[in-house]
Amino acid sequence: MEKNRLDSFINNLNQKVMPVAQKFHSVSAYIVGFMSIPIFCDVLSRMVLNKSIPGVIEIEEFMMIFIVFLSLSHLQSQKEHVSIDLLFSRFPEWIQDLVTCFNNLVLFILFSLMEWQIILQVQKKMGEVSFSLNIPISIFLGVAALGILLLIVVLFIDFLQSISNVRKTCHWSWLFMVFGLAILTMTSPFILKNVLSELPNGLYLGLAGFGLLMVLLFLNMPIGMAMALTGFLGMVLISHRLTAPLSILGIAPYHTTASFILAVVPLFILMGELAFHSGISQDLFDAANKWLGQLPGGLGMASVAGCAGFAAVCGDSMSTAVTMGAVSLPEMKKRNYKGSLATGCLAAGGTLGILIPPSVGFIFYAIITEESVGKLFIAGILPGFLLAAMFMVCIYLMAKIKPDLAPRGDSASFKEKLISLKGIVPMLMLFIVILGGIIGGIFSPTEGGGIGVMGAFLYALARRRISWENLIKAFHETAKLTTKLLMILIGVGILGYFLAATRLPFILSDFVTQLPCGRFVILINVLILFIVLGCLMNVIPMILLTLPAIYPSILALGFDPIWFGVITVIVMEMGQITPPIGVNVFALSSVAEDIPMVQIFKGVIPFFICMIICVAILILFPSIATFLPDILF
Repeated sequence: MEKNRLDSFINNLNQKVMPVAQKFHSVSAYIVGFMSIPIFCDVLSRMVLNKSIPGVIEIEEFMMIFIVFLSLSHLQSQKEHVSIDLLFSRFPEWIQDLVTCFNNLVLFILFSLMEWQIILQVQKKMGEVSFSLNIPISIFLGVAALGILLLIVVLFIDFLQSISNVRKTCHWSWLFMVFGLAILTMTSPFILKNVLSELPNGLYLGLAGFGLLMVLLFLNMPIGMAMALTGFLGMVLISHRLTAPLSILGIAPYHTTASFILAVVPLFILMGELAFHSGISQDLFDAANKWLGQLPGGLGMASVAGCAGFAAVCGDSMSTAVTMGAVSLPEMKKRNYKGSLATGCLAAGGTLGILIPPSVGFIFYAIITEESVGKLFIAGILPGFLLAAMFMVCIYLMAKIKPDLAPRGDSASFKEKLISLKGIVPMLMLFIVILGGIIGGIFSPTEGGGIGVMGAFLYALARRRISWENLIKAFHETAKLTTKLLMILIGVGILGYFLAATRLPFILSDFVTQLPCGRFVILINVLILFIVLGCLMNVIPMILLTLPAIYPSILALGFDPIWFGVITVIVMEMGQITPPIGVNVFALSSVAEDIPMVQIFKGVIPFFICMIICVAILILFPSIATFLPDILF
């Protein structure tokens, strides 16, 4: 009866809260749809009237607050925050329930503290207005507080649900252990202060913090939230008073999110979504197939070429692989392509999505390292097309040696080939306009994202290929993905305060540079670490998790930061197609359900070798990555 009462109470709460979370997310999605308009109008005004529209930067920053904080609770309710599932799913169900209960309770406490501090910030900022538009700052801090409040309510519901699950799968007494561990976790800094006569130096404190972070990640706590918790607890431990760590909880989330530079993230994501829904992927594949289809392995090469083209409007590897897979896999099956080769080339081709600009990976690399986004975009062009060419040569050679792997397709006349280009020329022009504008200093990368969104939308509209339903779906997907990534960045921001206080990145940098081995040996070890991590998580979380600690060492060793950015993205993408996780492979399996996972991994091996060769070439000839940025900037 008691269990029924608890479940009934949870259901009642869900019926009241979930529709509100969904409405908040819908508001967030619609704001995503309006983001590009002020930017487009501002760029147009500058070009035509030589006059800028005041307040555009602030408008974008305020929009970012709405997008992220109003979607947090929806993501939590849908369990869509980014996490690592390496060990968790292998635990018995009752242990999963206990761990989930612990996570929910600890995060409920953490975000309750954050809510309290943001409310204090609202009160503190009363009467303070923005620089350009004179809008009260407290309004947007209030939006952040409202979003966090709803997240707390959802976490509370999840906590009650996990209690209910624990009582169904194991004895209720285990809950006392969960409560005890949660309290111990939150009070551990105070306990350590009393137990230790003197705190360890920054190196050991920083390494202990990373140890805690790894434990939390393997317990399936969302990455951004685990980072925030680790950073907060670390700051409590090393601070003499609670004022500083609590203030960080109130300041970091808002100031991380309210960023005009970060507005580039939803804009480029939305551009890719619009390109997908407008059918550009089909146009790209059709054109590539007309030109390459009659060659040995032609459809496979066309798929890689399509991936390279779609990468120019997308910026995400998983989306590229799945989108092109949905288009080209049926065609390859008709031609009796071997399943391993068909899926292998698509999984590998998807990695081009985060190498060929615009790339969300390069954007986050630039944010962490404070390098130029424009330089990184340009630096990715030649290596991106080099890797695509290597994939295509690999397919051609395999098909030439074993024709049954990838039979030839139909040949097309020269006229048909020219006509096929009609569907991709507008998007190619858009790509050139965006990169050209950034290189020429006509607009910033963020403004380039706004131009790209408007261009992709007008293209889809002109071709009558996008419905209102698909447009709204694109807005929703963009809002969700943006919030996922920004939650990680908020966590990185809070963790960054702790790392800065311990000086761990710089201690490690000094240690690494003094190792009795060559700098290329150190570089190879770093790249191996990236490959391993790439097997466990997506590229963006990896960049945000590892770069703050590793980047100072790379600079100290004398490596070019732009070149290293290209190498980093390629190597991390190698992990996306290798077992045991290989997220591109798992994503592709959703559109290739009849092909066993083992076959897909087997098909990836030749392309993995191509990526290793490509990295070796870039190490031997770094100018391939730095040549264009040196000329154009």
